[in-house]
Formats: sequence, C-alpha cells, structure tokens
Amino acid sequence: MKGTLARHLTVQLGQVSRCQNLLESESTVDNIDADVDDKDFILSQDFFCTPDYITPDGQNILNGLDCNKDNIPCPKSPEKLKTSRIKRKREDDTLLDSPNSTLFDQPILELEKDTFVALRCRVMPPPCLKNPYLKNASETDIDPFGNRRSKYSGFFPALIGGDGLSRYHTDFHEIEQIGDGNFSRVFKVLKRIDGCMYAVKHSTRPLHQDTERRKALMEVQALAVLGSHENIVGYYTSWFENEKLYIQMELCDHSLSIKRSSHLFTEGEVLEAMHQIAKALQFTHEKGIAHLDVKPDNIYVKDGVYKLGDFGCATLLDRSLPIDEGDARYMPQEILNDNYDHLDKVDMFSLGAAIYELIRGSHLPESGYQFLNLREGKLPLLPGYSLQFQNLLKAMLDPDPVQRPSAKELVENPIFDRLQRNAKTK
Repeated sequence: MKGTLARHLTVQLGQVSRCQNLLESESTVDNIDADVDDKDFILSQDFFCTPDYITPDGQNILNGLDCNKDNIPCPKSPEKLKTSRIKRKREDDTLLDSPNSTLFDQPILELEKDTFVALRCRVMPPPCLKNPYLKNASETDIDPFGNRRSKYSGFFPALIGGDGLSRYHTDFHEIEQIGDGNFSRVFKVLKRIDGCMYAVKHSTRPLHQDTERRKALMEVQALAVLGSHENIVGYYTSWFENEKLYIQMELCDHSLSIKRSSHLFTEGEVLEAMHQIAKALQFTHEKGIAHLDVKPDNIYVKDGVYKLGDFGCATLLDRSLPIDEGDARYMPQEILNDNYDHLDKVDMFSLGAAIYELIRGSHLPESGYQFLNLREGKLPLLPGYSLQFQNLLKAMLDPDPVQRPSAKELVENPIFDRLQRNAKTK
C-alpha cells in the first residue's frame, strides 16, 4: 500500500517538475513559524514585487539596523542553498519534496535557530489621490492597484512589523521629542545621508481606515500646494509606514507656546510676530486655503523669523471641504455657532487672540466671563502698549467678521511702517 501511494505521489510531483527551475531561481524559503498562525499560505511574487532576502553576518537583523549606530554596514545576501529540494506545505501538513529526493526517508532541512531571514520588499504604493487644494486637479482618484489593495490590506501589516525595515529609522537618527499633540508627535532628527537636522511629525496611532488616512493626508496636501514661503514652516516629504503618516518638516528653534516660555512680549516684538504671520495668512488665503488653528503653539521661530505651522485643520475658503476647527480658545463666536461664511476672518480673529495671549503671558480661558468678553470684542486696557496697537487688536477681535481686517489689510496697516524703518537702519 505504501509503495503504491509513493508511486502515485511521485507521478503527481512529476507534473510540476517543469516549474522547478523557476522556483529555484526565486530562492524560496518557506519556514513558517508555528507560533504565528496555523493557516497555510504561499506568498506570491505579485504581492512582494521584488523580494530580496537579507541575512546580516553573525547577528540578528534588528541589531544590524540599530538606528543609534553610525556607518551601518550593508548586510550581505546569503549564498544560494546548494540543494535541489523545494519544500512546500500543503493543507494536510505534508511536506512535498522534488522528484530528485526520496519521499519518505530524506531528512528535512532546517535553518539554525539563531538565523533570522528578513524579507525586504517595496510596500504597495498608496493610491494617487486627488489633491483638493490644487486647482484644475483631476476629478477622479487614480489607483492602479485598487483590485489588489483590498486583497492584501489586512495581511501586509502583520508581515512587516517593528522598526527593522523602517524608512524612518533607516534614513534618520532620532535625537529627541520636541512636540506632541492629541494625534501626533514631533521629533528632532538627523538625516543620515545629508547630515542636516529636520523635524519629523508622525501620527500616534495607526490609521487603519481609508477615511482616517485621507483626513491625515489633508495636511500634507495643503502644504504641498502652498509650497515655499518665508513665514510658513517648510515641508519636504511624507510617507506611510506601519499605517502611520510621517511628515518631514523644517526644523525651527522653538514655538511661541506659553507653556515653554514665561517671556512677556513688548509691543515691538508682538508687532513683528503679527506682521510676519499676517503675511503667511495672506499667502495662504490667496491660495484659497484657511488655516483654522492659528495659536502660539503653531507659531514657530527660526533665526528670528516667525513661521506658521501645523496645517492639520486647513480647509478651503469656498467650504467645499469638511471643516474641522481648531482650539476653541482661539475661535470666534461665529465658528462656535457653526457659521462658516468668513473662514479667512476666522484666522484673523485667531491671530488677534494669539497675540493677546502673548501679551497676557498666560493661557486664554476655555470658558467663563473672560472667554465671552473676548468674543464680544471687550478687551481690558493694556498698559505699556500704544492706543494705536490696542485699537488694531480690538478690530481683529471684532465680533462681526465683516468688520475685521483681512490679512492683506493687516499687512498694509501703517502701524508696521516703523518696523520697516527699523529694519532698514539695522
């Protein structure tokens, strides 16, 4: 009976002998860990695109890719195993060998326990999405991998995990965390290839749903459309990794966050900050974009230049995109009443509230009579500040958005003439 079964299986295996050379050329290694999953699977060339097996010499690959080490040697690929035996796993857990081997009496080839073979592959690229901030963009998304994306969406994250093959840890050396928020953290990093410092912002939790990823991409798309401006934090590139969005940004010296500094600003200093951020808002509004989260935490300083950052709440002025307002402490009353008719003037109120907070030297209240007074345009007298400046600040905080100055009008206000004169004398 055993001999009959053996001959029958040998005949079946002979039918696949023509594929043997192709399989050997791919250097297939099917060493499935029993602790991972009981299900049988064979990974296809169609999914991994360009497989490449990497075995670091004499050490685990995770140690070989330690992001804290400089001048990391490139790991060498192992030599091809000198065997004609190809093992594949079937549903009945029976190992199939090639016709050149005896079916029952040859030993099974096992990898050493300390050997770690990692698969490096290109992840499936994200779809080509329409950028809603870009005028004359195509009306439909382009996704050539749409039919395959859903097939592998749940499988791929489980296969590539940890930081061993991380683009972030491969390209950058993480120095320290310099910021955090409800949905993201920001790190100061050194890019290994050019030796320059950058800020990398990434989401704190995986973005599993397509709607979550698209919402996160709104900031990237807004920054890409805005391009370069002296008073906007520079954007370099972005990518998805382990279902998190990473954004490489310009590294600034610090922000104007009250919690980081107890410095009280003079009139000249707040006028300088107001003027430069007003120029950033003018540029943004001319592109048809509203920021909707102007506050000291999102105003940065680099080499004495003020820059507007964090476009996570950005939307279009024509209200064709969903509106997600920022910190309520800096929002005008019309936004709290769901009136979105003057989104550009919302940014002007927020800038005025941010400047007022810098003058106060403490956070604005989240509720109470002071919160209401600010939205009614009722400001206390500000000793040490000119009447012209106080009147301008009250105009920016006017409860009627129509009465507030636009960003262009603010930039051209005569109060900033003395700043320009002082700049010329320096």
